[in-house]
Amino acid sequence: MQGPQLVIKEQKPTLWYVGIAALALVVILITYFIGRFHDKAIQEALNENVANLQQELDKVQRAYLKANESLVMQAQTAKVDNQSNQQLVETVKQLQESERQLQSELRFYRNIMAPELDKQGLTIAEFDLIKPSPESNPRFKLVLTQVGRHEQFLKGEVQLKVHGKVGEVVKVYPFRELGTFSNKDFQFQFRYFQNIEGELSLPEGFTAEYITIEARTRGLRKNQTAQTQVNWTI
Repeated sequence: MQGPQLVIKEQKPTLWYVGIAALALVVILITYFIGRFHDKAIQEALNENVANLQQELDKVQRAYLKANESLVMQAQTAKVDNQSNQQLVETVKQLQESERQLQSELRFYRNIMAPELDKQGLTIAEFDLIKPSPESNPRFKLVLTQVGRHEQFLKGEVQLKVHGKVGEVVKVYPFRELGTFSNKDFQFQFRYFQNIEGELSLPEGFTAEYITIEARTRGLRKNQTAQTQVNWTI
């Protein structure tokens, strides 16, 4: 039987603990400033996008006004070349469409940076539904944004469902059942905005009528919900 043993422990000096605390503080400060720098870089990129879009819009608007004036002058001239007149009409239409798209993009970015007073937090900014050709499957694109203050990342999931009928029977299909999707395809994590998009394959005999969208955050002290309903337009 062994007698009592003497255990010697090295006692670290107070300065050692102070050094560890100082190191931890430095790491926290570095992380904070990296985050601020990243946010500043994103904000500068958004500002640059808005400036570039505004320049492009101004250019398109000037071209549109010039083409429209030429079209009016040709219409008032006795000798009108039908071919050149038709080309001018097409040019005016294309410029109108370009202007519409640029205006839409500008509204999107400006709403993120300086939102309307009645909109804050998680927002369904856009939902587009297209069918590239009569034979192709429909494609969708959902844009989620965080308007107002961007102090936190929004994490969560979005539920998209298409409502319609097979014959006279009412049917509801979640999007995730209508394509080669995984659960993560309908999850989001962003500070400014995120796109969720994909291709749908509708069941045979199903006639779509409208779509419901519901996005929910999780993990926040006060979780947010955004929801809307849109008609099936294709």
